[in-house]
Amino acid sequence: MMWVKCEEILLAHALWTTERANMFFLLQHRKGRGKGRGLAGLLVGTMDAVLDSRSCKYRIIHQTENSELSWACAESDSTAEIEEHWRWLENNMISVLGDFESEDEVTDYVKCKIESLRTESVHEDGDVNDEEEEEAKRFKGAIAKFHKLFNLPPEEKLVNYYSCSYVKRRVPRQGWLYLSINHMCFYSFLLGKESKIITRWVDVMQLDIESNILFPNGIHVGTREADHYFTMFVSKEDAYKLMQQLTNMAMHQLIVEEGFEEDKTLPPARNKRKKKIPSLKRDLDARARSEAYRTLFRLPIAERLDGDTICCLWLPFKKTHTSGRLYVSKNYVCFDSKDQDDVQLVIPLRMVTCVEKTGNKENEINNALLISTSARSNFLFTDLYDQNSMLLKLADMLGQQQDYRLRSIGKSLTQITTSVDENSADISCDNSQGASSTPPSPPPSPKHTNTGSSEFTLELSPALHEHFCPKSADDMSPKDAARESLWRTTFAEYGRGVCMYRTKKIHDEIMRGLPDSLRGEMWMVYSGAINEMATNPGYYKSLIEQTQGKTTIATDEIERDLHRSLPEHKAFQSNLGIDALRRVLTAYAFRNPHIGYCQAMNIVTSVLLLFANEEEAFWLLVALCERMLPDYYNTKVVGALVDQGVLEELISEHLPHLHGHYSTTGLLSMIALSWFLTMFLSVMPFESAVNILDCFFCDGAKVIFQIALAILDACSDKLARCKDDGEAISVLTQYVDGVTNADVAEPILKATKSVETSIDVSLLINDAYLKFGDVITNELIDRLRLRQRLSVVQGIEETTMKNVIRSLDGETCFDIDELSALFTLYKEEYQASIYWRTGEKPADITQEYNPNRPYYDLYRVDFTQFKALFLALCPWAQGVAPEPVCVKAFKLLDESNQNTVNFKQFAWCIGVTCKSDLADKLLLFYKLHLPPALPDSEMDNSTEASEPDPKDADGTEAIENLASSKPISVSHSKSFPTSIAQPRSKHNSPASGSFRASSIEMYKQRSLDSSDMCRTDVVNVAHMNQVQFIQMWKTLYDMCTGSPDEQQLYHSISTVATLLLQIGEVGKQYKSGLNSPHNATEVESLETREANSSPETHAKGDSVHSSSQKADPLLHPADSQGEETDPESEEVVRELERCYMKEDVAVDDTADTLKGSTSPSKESQPDPNWSVNFEQFLASMLTEPHLVAIFEKDTDIIKVAENYRHRRLKPSNDDNGVTTNSIFNK
Repeated sequence: MMWVKCEEILLAHALWTTERANMFFLLQHRKGRGKGRGLAGLLVGTMDAVLDSRSCKYRIIHQTENSELSWACAESDSTAEIEEHWRWLENNMISVLGDFESEDEVTDYVKCKIESLRTESVHEDGDVNDEEEEEAKRFKGAIAKFHKLFNLPPEEKLVNYYSCSYVKRRVPRQGWLYLSINHMCFYSFLLGKESKIITRWVDVMQLDIESNILFPNGIHVGTREADHYFTMFVSKEDAYKLMQQLTNMAMHQLIVEEGFEEDKTLPPARNKRKKKIPSLKRDLDARARSEAYRTLFRLPIAERLDGDTICCLWLPFKKTHTSGRLYVSKNYVCFDSKDQDDVQLVIPLRMVTCVEKTGNKENEINNALLISTSARSNFLFTDLYDQNSMLLKLADMLGQQQDYRLRSIGKSLTQITTSVDENSADISCDNSQGASSTPPSPPPSPKHTNTGSSEFTLELSPALHEHFCPKSADDMSPKDAARESLWRTTFAEYGRGVCMYRTKKIHDEIMRGLPDSLRGEMWMVYSGAINEMATNPGYYKSLIEQTQGKTTIATDEIERDLHRSLPEHKAFQSNLGIDALRRVLTAYAFRNPHIGYCQAMNIVTSVLLLFANEEEAFWLLVALCERMLPDYYNTKVVGALVDQGVLEELISEHLPHLHGHYSTTGLLSMIALSWFLTMFLSVMPFESAVNILDCFFCDGAKVIFQIALAILDACSDKLARCKDDGEAISVLTQYVDGVTNADVAEPILKATKSVETSIDVSLLINDAYLKFGDVITNELIDRLRLRQRLSVVQGIEETTMKNVIRSLDGETCFDIDELSALFTLYKEEYQASIYWRTGEKPADITQEYNPNRPYYDLYRVDFTQFKALFLALCPWAQGVAPEPVCVKAFKLLDESNQNTVNFKQFAWCIGVTCKSDLADKLLLFYKLHLPPALPDSEMDNSTEASEPDPKDADGTEAIENLASSKPISVSHSKSFPTSIAQPRSKHNSPASGSFRASSIEMYKQRSLDSSDMCRTDVVNVAHMNQVQFIQMWKTLYDMCTGSPDEQQLYHSISTVATLLLQIGEVGKQYKSGLNSPHNATEVESLETREANSSPETHAKGDSVHSSSQKADPLLHPADSQGEETDPESEEVVRELERCYMKEDVAVDDTADTLKGSTSPSKESQPDPNWSVNFEQFLASMLTEPHLVAIFEKDTDIIKVAENYRHRRLKPSNDDNGVTTNSIFNK
């Protein structure tokens, strides 16, 4: 901040300390900020935190000698900036002010000058409203404070923040509640101590408003770890509503695994008088309004509300106006009345031909708009608040519709099956609404041209019921003829199709049951499926073409269930019905792979095909699965489980005696699942169930709850007398089987057994509406679903975790508690990558929706996520360059080359490094430097030496199975003399001889006791060449850098390196001797010389190593006795020295490291005949206790994981010098 508005200050020194002063100005420092300590500073800092005063750190005020008032001049948090302002005042103002005669003149001049400076600075930055500017700065400050306090990445967006109190141990702590997209955070600063809470929305299990005597109007947030209570909100309802919305988004995120994307197309706020709302909060509010708008009018899921206004609609059938609200979006104009007329209207803009202003003062028609459609319908809206603005908005949207139509016409036939112009689109839309009013004839076979050379021909099926059971006017019963006539009269009065007036009279007629000939049409209109079909011409046929010949898990399940779908109906005893059902289910499975196919979808779809043609049935299924019953038919049937809880809650409220009787048996949940998934179609006679389906498409999800409660209420007396669940199920089954339909003269599906009639379906529906219609609304269902969704989704997540841990029983080194802690952290990192979008999905996502995937494979992390976890948990991820180890581990675990790792692979790797025995750890460390773990560029010239020696009788495979976690046994290689496999030095350190001997004997015995398979696993590990050996020793050196025992470890590393270099050299000569018989004598002499080496020689060599250890951590193999070594071995040692003895160790970038950036120098080409094996590496490592201690040390994974999870609760590095009390750690 810079120059500020001159405002009066009564107490200039109350909370401020003066640092500089002159005759006219004071430069002051805020107490409690930075260097102001003591009790006064703590009190002022606490007050600023509680009241969110946002006071700057420095300020300059104007004060004269005899005045008690002061005036603000400048404010800033920057020392340099405030000093610059101070110098400007001293250089430009002091001399001028000294010429004035009175203090009043001085003050007036200062105020005028400061105001001019402030105006000039504002003009340079742009014309910004003071209040908006201040509000924007306050929110920016809150965002900066949020990220600083809670150490969250910039991708985490703050939505809003609220002043409130956190209740802990019945003591309120005043602070600030920060609500971001993925986290709920609380910060409190009191008397020098700060308290923090960080809770992810995906962990919330309960969210309620609770009130008690001490703390009324509180909000309770429950998680697995703790219960949090917040109270004393300034705007509790706004905070609770936002928390509900964010929690609901988090639950949806757990189900579909999608992140949040901010809407960048929102227009600026129109009402300047209201308080400015943060953009992200406006985005969420707009989403909530759009969702309510789509639900009310059954619009496509992508439709967004643009605006609404109060107006009146002329009703031609009543010759009067009705008041209500007009809603406008990109593709629709909708109206909803809230008075006794109860009228709804949906006008697609694709059908609008004209919008014009009109008015008639004589008829009191003011500020009116007349909308005309291609169906020759006119709709008059009057008393609009802003007629001109609405007209311009509609004109703009109609222009966009025109552009869309022109683009659609221009598409080629290879991209879209049906080319539609403006007039034909309107006509086809209108005709489709009435196509079912007469018995359809089989349609012609449209030809769909594929992009290939072959021609794809598809014949869509008509409505199957009317095709297989046609009825002419002569065959129709008098009752059916009267119903048809009544509906023709209704259509003539209220209109027909998508633009019809949806009145209470039509609703009452639907409750009595629709005629079979109109059922498909009315389902399309009231579900909104007609709009999606009209705006996506050719989409269904294109899907059918794309799915031809493709086979997935979903298609296999569909084939199994095809002949189980209404097998009693003639339509599904023929190929026409079966083929249509197969195409609809397969097309939807490919459209929405997240759902794919779920049992019960076949039953619902078969009923849709009976009364609607094939394409209409597909769009009805889309509306059912994606809008009307969301999450019902996914693999976890989350929606049905949620509605189980909703039904139980409704029963407890409306049928308490029944709920108390069956609350612990699970009967209510069991019946709800079977009733709701098939919409009563599988439990009730077909002719009766379709009437319930009529009401469902008309009124939404509340119908199934009303019908369920009505059935339970009718059977309540009998259910109360039942002694067990079996008897209760028998009572309900008998009642539901006896629901009949008196309007049907002949049942469509013949009953297999005679049942006693219980009630007519029209009476059941009427009873349900009378008893529960007013109290059970769709808004109530949505609120209850949100509450139940928390517990259901969290229960599914808990079950998933248990299944994952159970599937890894015995597969890793961790116990159940350790696996639980590791999986919790693993999944948190996985989810964080989704909502922060730090990870990318693999290219092959065919297995993402495979229900047969093992539980441990459900969550796969990419390298970015793996790196964060590996560096935090693995004890080897230390030293100056831990990233290369991480890269090698990821490449080793990624067996499928998908650039992802599942939890089993991750847990196995971390388990070996943290808890396995020494041999397993060393084997993994060894394999990290062999293909495929070693990057390609680090394996140049290493192909020949990296494989086991072909003369090795046991060397049959290159790399051991990755997932194996069996103990590793050691057996001596048959390719090398036994003396060479033993350690060279017996005096590396005091008492090392006994340590080495005991270790070797222990692993010898373990080898003898192990199975042949275990011994083969070790022998089959590939040999290591010079390049790989150099990389492994570089990794080991980096791991030890910075250790407290750094010098001892350097000595041990150099000793083992020397030993392995000599073993590899001798092995090369030995193998050369095997290949050249004339060299056998030389090899035998070499073995004898190595075996007879005196201990004194090695001791003396070790002393030379120790004397030069400080200068060279990795030494030459030649000692002071002049022992000769092959020149190539000396080159390898020099290469090792070049790797390790650099002053600055550079860490490659992750992407470069993955590709590989290290290669041997051209000066010392690696010897392809030099190699060592794992047994030699293990035996050599056992000679050095310091190295053994590093690898033998176990890690408490639970403690490490908890510390990493709560890393964001560390004290803030702000200028208050405070300490943090973590809520989780108390």
